Amino acid sequence: MKSWVKMPSYWVREESSPPLTQLRWSGDQKADQIAALMIYIVLAHHANDSPTAEFPEPGYCRLTYERLLDITGLSKAKISGGIKVLRALGLVSVETSGRVNIYKVANFGQKGGWAKLPSKGLYSKDLQRIPVFHEYKLRSKVELNALKIYFLILSFRSNDTNYAVISYERMTTYTGIVRNDIRPAVSLLVAQGLIHVDQKSTAHNDFSTSNMYRPCYVEPYRHLGTAGRAMVGT
Repeated sequence: MKSWVKMPSYWVREESSPPLTQLRWSGDQKADQIAALMIYIVLAHHANDSPTAEFPEPGYCRLTYERLLDITGLSKAKISGGIKVLRALGLVSVETSGRVNIYKVANFGQKGGWAKLPSKGLYSKDLQRIPVFHEYKLRSKVELNALKIYFLILSFRSNDTNYAVISYERMTTYTGIVRNDIRPAVSLLVAQGLIHVDQKSTAHNDFSTSNMYRPCYVEPYRHLGTAGRAMVGT
């Protein structure tokens, strides 16, 4: 398994109607929205990134419910609900081939519209499960908010600096998360080992800083400690 894979990110950065804002902690199926983001990550991990004999276009993968269950720890009901959410958002299409579903991640090969998604580092040593997903209870909005912010950080991460610099205001714009709910979600991502948070100085005054977010397992040796603050223009 590669250390990272391509993940379509054009949809995360959609300004007119950001899809992540449509995922809200309300209604009877709110847990399905957490499941949807978990499943999307797994599908991106397993999608072909170049044409194959079976799939002439990138973005396809074959996975059983049992395999998705093993990787994510989700129940079959939540896997079904999560896939329905992804289909409703237009992010994934599904075909059935016997007992195995064929998933197509929408616009997988779109130029300029992809991010580096951590892959191998998220999995157990035997590559059979994503341990952090098995910790999710699907009972709290902080889990949904954390995954929404994780997608945002991946999508806005700069290849030049290896960081995403996003204000709370922009986080709210792209995710719909209210300001007071952002910090707990970021803290959960840090506790789960999914991101690192550093600070950079701003031009406001000598004591003003802003957060810089670095996904774990993507070019892990590129950060302020190894490259210095010049890498982020400070």
